[in-house]
Amino acid sequence: MRGRRRERKLAPTRQERKAATRAALLAAAGEAICERGFDGASVELIAKAAGYTKGAFYASFSSKEELFLAILDERFAAQIARLERALQGAGDPATEVRAATEGFLEQVSSDPSWPRLYQEFATHAARNPAFRKELVARQRRLRGAMAEIFARWSARRGIEPPLPPAEIAAMSYWMAEGFLLQRTLDRELEDRLYVELVETFLAGLMAKVAESDRGERPLAQV
Repeated sequence: MRGRRRERKLAPTRQERKAATRAALLAAAGEAICERGFDGASVELIAKAAGYTKGAFYASFSSKEELFLAILDERFAAQIARLERALQGAGDPATEVRAATEGFLEQVSSDPSWPRLYQEFATHAARNPAFRKELVARQRRLRGAMAEIFARWSARRGIEPPLPPAEIAAMSYWMAEGFLLQRTLDRELEDRLYVELVETFLAGLMAKVAESDRGERPLAQV
């Protein structure tokens, strides 16, 4: 239109180009691992699948292991954000925990490659001490963040956890990890069983809370 200056499309900044390259490499790596396994997904194959050269790969990551750990960091960060949103401590405890559990299942279903990726990471870590150290460190940070969420959730409700939050986080993580790995083997595994498992775990914790209160606080009000 007359009198209106045509807007010029700005070229992406160096930082934006770098972020786009990184995202493309992460996506290509995920597909390559699922198709060829951890060892079969070479740097050259990943770079080519993403539309870049090996040089572009090494401009973003120092090694294939570093790229794979970046995938883990993204997935773990998403898990923590989802758990934080679900456990606000404002509604019914069982309802909030069920929402958190179903959110985990939805996240897995929306990214069906994730169970296979995680299995590949665990298998590679079992054979590679350096990678195992990095993987375990990330698992511990994830459980630490989970423990903080559980502690805040309990405090908002005025509940004294029957076990240290770190132990509750570890048990919760192991249940999720076991389900995640088993799902790569048994495609007919029913999600509802995982929901039942978590709810049974919660019921046990709540029973311990009621027991420690010596009946002064009815379980329904916990």
